[in-house]
Amino acid sequence: MQTEFVAWMEGIPLFQGVSREGLRSLAARARLRTFRSGEAILGETDPVRAFFVVIDGRVKLYKSSSEGKEQTLCLLGVGEPFGLCTAFATPAFPANVSALEDSAVVVIPGPELEAAARQEPVLLLNVIRILSRRLKESMALVESLSLYEIPQRLSAFLLQSPNGRRKGAPGLVRLATTHRELAKILGATPEALSRALKRMTADGILRVEGRDISILDRAALEAVAAGE
Repeated sequence: MQTEFVAWMEGIPLFQGVSREGLRSLAARARLRTFRSGEAILGETDPVRAFFVVIDGRVKLYKSSSEGKEQTLCLLGVGEPFGLCTAFATPAFPANVSALEDSAVVVIPGPELEAAARQEPVLLLNVIRILSRRLKESMALVESLSLYEIPQRLSAFLLQSPNGRRKGAPGLVRLATTHRELAKILGATPEALSRALKRMTADGILRVEGRDISILDRAALEAVAAGE
């Protein structure tokens, strides 16, 4: 696996700029773990001293309450790392992680990342960039959950999706998750999300076909996102 993993590492943001020798050192200590859809990868407060990179499938990070309410924090796909905080300092993982579909994850011990960072300063810069982006996304999530109603959250989510950001023709947003999982991302119940989708469909703003959501009236969607 080592040779293939080194070649793969060169193509993902976390390891860009790291020397081949540094990549080989990390790959030599990496181990592969596979998970079935729905299987737990890490539990909140689990003691761990490692970081993880998704190499196949998709995983979600989430928090859950004692009453069973769940809030999805983010979804991670191929090439995305998680556990960077536990790799350097934090003794317990701050969230739950589970596989959204059959997935493969590479685990690299935290001390190995520290050693590599001392030899390869660019690795620290990459970590800072990733954590900065995650912080920005977390702040946007907090703002959305605390200040916006569900139609606003949904509209903002669609507009921030890759196709939703296009200014030209109406975009087709292909959800990577089920509507139930989308509701967890938006901090809504599935029923509330369904009502919002039906209302926006009736208003001619969206067309919903399973996981495919077409933006028919971008100006109206932007108005909803702005709370107008």
